[in-house]
Amino acid sequence: MNASIDFIGDIHGHYDELVVLLKKLGYQERGGAYRFPGNARTVVFLGDYIDRGSQVRETVNLVRAMRDAGSAVALMGNHEFNALSFWHENGLGGHHIEAIHGGFLREHTFNKVAIHVKTVESYRGRKKEFEEMLDFLKTLPFYLETETFRAQHACFDLKCAEELKLEGVRSFTDGNFDELIARANDQYNEYEDSLYYPLSLLLKGPELDLPEGVTFRDAEGVLRKRTRIRWWICPKNKNLQELSFQPGVELPPLDVPLEIQNRDFYGENERPVFFGHYWLTGLPELIRDNVCCLDYSVAGYRGDGRLVAYCFDGEQKLDPKKFVSVEAGTAL
Repeated sequence: MNASIDFIGDIHGHYDELVVLLKKLGYQERGGAYRFPGNARTVVFLGDYIDRGSQVRETVNLVRAMRDAGSAVALMGNHEFNALSFWHENGLGGHHIEAIHGGFLREHTFNKVAIHVKTVESYRGRKKEFEEMLDFLKTLPFYLETETFRAQHACFDLKCAEELKLEGVRSFTDGNFDELIARANDQYNEYEDSLYYPLSLLLKGPELDLPEGVTFRDAEGVLRKRTRIRWWICPKNKNLQELSFQPGVELPPLDVPLEIQNRDFYGENERPVFFGHYWLTGLPELIRDNVCCLDYSVAGYRGDGRLVAYCFDGEQKLDPKKFVSVEAGTAL
């Protein structure tokens, strides 16, 4: 892999903005894929290519073409994992998860179905291509780690990465898919080989149950009783307000359980880590000089988000001047 890498955050079917961003970064379409002149730079896509936007098919095709051409690495996001689970029969391959109701690994409730509407619409009349898209999603690595950086969709946890290494699992193609996807959804350890915890942390990040009577509504109006937390700060003696990471939501400064205060965190001396997932707003900025989130809500309902990249050249102290972005709604 090149030492010079352009990390790109959540796309969610916003193909036009992606093409504009790639061209702004200096990539050119050649031989059916976008490539940097002389192959001097590589893209690392941080997941969440599908859902929400109207150009899911075009987005997936572009990402896949770059991956196949060697000009990009495409990681799995929680939306890709959710899609694979949503369309997979519970029990297929022998691991039936009793805690999951209905015939699939994700319940087909109204809210769950609504998440996938844009993706299905994008493949209307193209069932075979849709199935090929799902096969492509199975190949996406859960994380990427080199001597100079780490990258994943939501949270890098050293113990989780080590657990997956010991299992020999970097993607859903590292073994029998039917078995692996069931293990990844085995939240309550009904089987002794659950992979729920490491994959949940990498793809969704750590969350905390809110105290009784405390709730909030997310950007889509869904009532939430759990909050995402800042996994890069020491949680010792921190309260709910300090640990919560829900942009646009301020929770009260209540105590959090000791198990949360004692959890591991991503230290200031670790190599730079890149991720998406968290629906930030405004202009891109570093969280810390080794912590970089690149999800700036290009698919946000307000329409004022951005598709964001960070141009990395091996520096161990990240530079806030190296962000590149395009505004949501930017047309080709």
